[in-house]
Amino acid sequence: MTKTNGKDQGNLLIQSRGNGKTAGAATYVVEVASKLGFNDAPGIALLGQMPSIGVCGAREVRVSSLYEITGRLSHSQMDILGRGLLCDPITQEFRLDLSASSSAFLIGPHWRVEVWFRPQVTDPVGESVCKAVADMGLPEPDGVRTGTAYQFVGRITQSQIEKVVAKLLANPVIHRTKVAQL
Repeated sequence: MTKTNGKDQGNLLIQSRGNGKTAGAATYVVEVASKLGFNDAPGIALLGQMPSIGVCGAREVRVSSLYEITGRLSHSQMDILGRGLLCDPITQEFRLDLSASSSAFLIGPHWRVEVWFRPQVTDPVGESVCKAVADMGLPEPDGVRTGTAYQFVGRITQSQIEKVVAKLLANPVIHRTKVAQL
């Protein structure tokens, strides 16, 4: 089941597709997460906060950064961005293919929540990534939007996930959310 702010949606993330804005432009979503064995401090902190709002049952929370990049970039150029700009190769992994198997990205049953800035909200990190891509000598993207993915493992219900989203993760004025049970 996938929901976006209460409405059913199709696929959770876009892997690569034309966007209609600029002929030949593609949209990629890059996900960056801590490698297994490295401390996921934001996940540990969120797991510690959940009992304060009455949500128990999660045994692990993993947090990853999301980058939605639109422009005339090839898959190999996106790989260069992932390795050279968006992740620390010592402590983090990235993926372009969101179905790719990796220990850094949960494969078993879990809840996944994505929190993105709404389109009308300024995204300063996205703007910085745009400039950094151009500084690397690659084609400057048409746009970069950033978000955060939260993955919850354990005995946790949809109503508990919705409570975590509302109280700890997102402000509906500036964020859009996607919730999926995988």
